[in-house]
Amino acid sequence: MESVEDIWARSSDILRAQQESLWACKDGLIAQQEDFWARSSESLRARRDDLLKMTSLSRDDLYKSQETFRLRSSELFASITESLSLEQTDGSLSSVLYERQRLLSDALRLDLTSGLKIFILFSLLYLGGYRSYTLSSGYLTEQYSSEAADISLLFLMISVAAYLAHQVSSAAAKPVLFYKESEWMDRLLEQCPSLFAPYKPTKLWGWSGHIQTAILGKMGRSVNPLLPLVRRSFKLEDGATVYYDTFDPLFENPIATVIVAPGINNTSEKLYIKTFVRSCLAAGYRVVVLNHLGSLHDAPVTSPRIFGYGHTGELARLAEIVHEKYPSSLKILVGFSMGGNIVTKYLGEEPERQKMFVGAVSVCQGYDIIKNGEYMLRWNRLARLYNWAITNDALKSTMKRHAKTMRGIYDQRKVAASTCIQDFDACVMRKMYKFKTLDDMYKEWSSSRYIEKVSIPLMTLNALDDPVISPVCNDIPIRLSCKNAKVLHVQTQCGGHLGFYTGGWIIPKGLSWMDTSIVEYMNAVLALAKIQVNIYCFLIYTVS
Repeated sequence: MESVEDIWARSSDILRAQQESLWACKDGLIAQQEDFWARSSESLRARRDDLLKMTSLSRDDLYKSQETFRLRSSELFASITESLSLEQTDGSLSSVLYERQRLLSDALRLDLTSGLKIFILFSLLYLGGYRSYTLSSGYLTEQYSSEAADISLLFLMISVAAYLAHQVSSAAAKPVLFYKESEWMDRLLEQCPSLFAPYKPTKLWGWSGHIQTAILGKMGRSVNPLLPLVRRSFKLEDGATVYYDTFDPLFENPIATVIVAPGINNTSEKLYIKTFVRSCLAAGYRVVVLNHLGSLHDAPVTSPRIFGYGHTGELARLAEIVHEKYPSSLKILVGFSMGGNIVTKYLGEEPERQKMFVGAVSVCQGYDIIKNGEYMLRWNRLARLYNWAITNDALKSTMKRHAKTMRGIYDQRKVAASTCIQDFDACVMRKMYKFKTLDDMYKEWSSSRYIEKVSIPLMTLNALDDPVISPVCNDIPIRLSCKNAKVLHVQTQCGGHLGFYTGGWIIPKGLSWMDTSIVEYMNAVLALAKIQVNIYCFLIYTVS
């Protein structure tokens, strides 16, 4: 029988061996991290050199753009890659122009955040890892040390508090602006102070894109404004009845008319639409909101069809009606999420339509449905979970609500069994809109095919922590803004998907940062458009 000393010596050897193994693993991880940073730096330098040869930008222009950007922004992108994968850094124009500042800011943020997370992890290991050994009835038993548990719990609370404090302090940052230098753009930005001030999300939870997106989806805004509206409808050639709501301001003569396309399965009854409408009305705008086909709970569909992610038939007819009713009013298009994709595609697929509008705004859209659909099928940033939620809350619920009209046309069993957007589209949307394949439908409906044909002023807005939109898709408006002097792309560090809550520690303000910045942009575009109209009228008068 072993003595107590032998048992203690053997257990000490085992613990010492485990400790040495852990230190060896740590050294291995450090070596892998250094190797990863070395390989990624070499890869990024190679991609930068290749793209510099392909573009007409000289090195002087590159450094000049970099200096201008450094003065106007404090953040660039959230991470070097999407999943610590070198393939995700696609070497876009944006990463070429701002590689050095991005690497520096991300490295500093990664070091501090990762350090706090590691400290929390070691506190948890400390809480469960320290044991005392006693000999009882001839057996070696282990017991938790209460003193060690108390100390580790204290460290855990301190580290969690430090992590939250870091997230709160680092969340407030100026939005990043991408645009081509021009006199027109400079005059426009002078009238948009919100774009140069730090966006300060709600302190306790606003730094999380998941929380902002979840609160918007389940609760909406912190206020529910009561707005008088007039609901009208019109019929399309296929028998579908489309409803739209008109909100008139208190002013007798509105300064302009704003046509709004909400997000997927959304209507004017959504709180984020209401607060935006209230902001527009306070600024003197008339607002017309398109209620997507099949989205109203008290309005049955009159044809076996619901909204399409890129189908522009309803918006096109509504724009014609508004233009016929208010021919002398200046008009602006605003789209949110799916509505942003529809608005951009509507303007680009027939450029003649742009003559009716002085500007447009797109918020939190994905631009490329194929790329963003592939991202939504992965679990990175819980995208697959949001895919399932959208399928159930926005798509399957709509089909269930209009089951009588849809009965016998679509396989209800396959609809009920759908667990992602792609499954639903395969058995419903593709047949509904008569496409041969899903890829054909997604390619046709993606605004990325048409966005380069937009020539009127356009502002695109996306948040880096939007869990529904792939960060790779943001390169589409960034590239466009570098070529088109009328395009402004705004990127915020926080905001989630259509959240952009601001103010307060727990309860945010009723007015979101998104509402304020969009109204400022519309006011600036309107002011410049009126100046151009006055100059044109003056020239005509002078010539005549």
